[in-house]
Amino acid sequence: MKKEPIILSLLLMLLLHCAAATAQVAGMNVGYVDGMFKGTGTAGFTSTAKNTWISGAVYLPPSKLNVYAGNHIDSINAALASRLNIDSLRVWVRTSLDGGDLAAGAISGKAGSTPRAKKGWNRVGLATPYTIQHDQGLYIGYSFLQKSTSVGLSIVDLPQPNALFVKMGTDSAWTDRSDKGALAVEALVYGENLPKYNLELQSISVPAIYVVDRGEMEITAQVKNIATATITGYDMQCAFDGTDKTVTAHISEPLAYNESKQVTFTVSPKDIITTDDPQCRQITVKVCNLTEGADEDMNDNALTDSFTVALHDYDRHVLFEEFTTEQCPNCPRVAKQLAKALESSQLRGKAHALCHHSGYYTDWLTQQADNDYLWFFNMGGQTFAPALLVDRATRDYISNQSPTSPIFMPAAGSTEAGAADIINVAEQRMKEPAFVYLNIEAHLDSANDNFVHVRVSGERARENFTVNPARINVFLYEDSIDDHGQASADADFVHMHVERAYNSVWGEPIEWNGNSYEYACKLPLRADYVRRHLGILAFIWDYDETSVPNCEVANSNAISWDEVKVNGTDGIAQLHDDAATAKPQYFTLSGIRLQEAPATGVYIMKQGSRTIKCMAK
Repeated sequence: MKKEPIILSLLLMLLLHCAAATAQVAGMNVGYVDGMFKGTGTAGFTSTAKNTWISGAVYLPPSKLNVYAGNHIDSINAALASRLNIDSLRVWVRTSLDGGDLAAGAISGKAGSTPRAKKGWNRVGLATPYTIQHDQGLYIGYSFLQKSTSVGLSIVDLPQPNALFVKMGTDSAWTDRSDKGALAVEALVYGENLPKYNLELQSISVPAIYVVDRGEMEITAQVKNIATATITGYDMQCAFDGTDKTVTAHISEPLAYNESKQVTFTVSPKDIITTDDPQCRQITVKVCNLTEGADEDMNDNALTDSFTVALHDYDRHVLFEEFTTEQCPNCPRVAKQLAKALESSQLRGKAHALCHHSGYYTDWLTQQADNDYLWFFNMGGQTFAPALLVDRATRDYISNQSPTSPIFMPAAGSTEAGAADIINVAEQRMKEPAFVYLNIEAHLDSANDNFVHVRVSGERARENFTVNPARINVFLYEDSIDDHGQASADADFVHMHVERAYNSVWGEPIEWNGNSYEYACKLPLRADYVRRHLGILAFIWDYDETSVPNCEVANSNAISWDEVKVNGTDGIAQLHDDAATAKPQYFTLSGIRLQEAPATGVYIMKQGSRTIKCMAK
């Protein structure tokens, strides 16, 4: 058997693999928008003048162009938000905005012209390609002649230095509007000496507060490959406060030419940052040590951000507030999703819920606070149900939110899909440090007391864990309430987490004793409340009456009714010792009431004044 064909095949596969590592890149796009454009006009960038030239440009400094020195710009990509009333489109390269063209090209905007300027990207060739010089900065721009009002400038919401210069008319002056966005224009660079290895660090996101006791800091970065070879790995090196001490994470994420990826990694700077310093600290993240070779341009490899430091934090309990009413046909679906999420191993004991019967009309369970909390929608008066609040927080990882409202809608569809969405959001929220904790105690003065007396106490790990003075809310809630005609409800549907009483709609200010606090209140108990279904929920939050997004919950906690004491005893002792209670009552060892004696296991039986521990086999 001859081996030559097999060897040749293996050699061919090896050659193909090696060739794949370096993309066959004919040219490279250089600009600020990564191929994006905006197809609608931007407010403040429109002229109503007739027969005038509107111009836009970006500046590419030497630090951005030196890696391309010796190569040439042979065309420019210019994006138009609209071609309405545009007569012609010119592109150009200059060393100054008002200087002469180093190179230029043009296409018509008139019907029947080939090519014709169109909405979106227009690739316009330069009459003579321009060779990029070392240490030379260039303005790359385009101008269009408008017959009357037009909205041709395509401005992407990526504000950054040098990314947007405009001239809104033939006789107007150039202005730098880079704080408003980036112009969708790119230079197309070609040549024999295009960079092979060059990564760009486009953005970083670090925690606002680093907790020393946690050890690890999670960082998210956006990295782009702006050279021809595919990069298979690189390091993310982090330096703190300008010291030479660094911590590094390796990223094994391949990046092909012009590909941009978001990567998340963790580093442990605990040995570098060891003090609770209230002043701002700095981190510099640098992309380095490419697997394939040295980065040819390190000018775009590092970014700096700021954070503060805390020595320790507390476990965060996530608070879900559900807006729901009996007239709402979609509310049972979200109620099931929330119930399944709260019962999951990920959230059990770590998340709590409270229902507000408002949003889509009202019902027999609605209280004043429910209507007052419609303020959180902050949508010009629009409200709806079902809807959720997640610690009253507005975050990128909480989907379906508007920028000004913390309202959250879990995934539509199955109970499992919605529950998974809720769990994911809660797990993301639990990653954020909590700097206060709540310990809840409650008691009745007698078994027939008309009030439950609540005491909440705890400590804070930072003095300014809220922007405004921290407030505390305490709620009495009830589970398993039979509905009075819930729309689209199953036969087994019951209302859960229904608020029954509260200390205050907007909370009460906390009085601190150093870093400790203690708060007490009493909540009324109506005769129709089923006590074994009651619970007590408390949370501390930041109340800003002028800004909904600033009203985040700092932490929360809850206890069930079996944890409520009566004259120092637990829930088992909450029964009267008279003839009416001479019938045996059954409880779990933790005091939870049972409907009947269990068939197996250990339980407690109370009959009159007699209490005994029993075992069923």
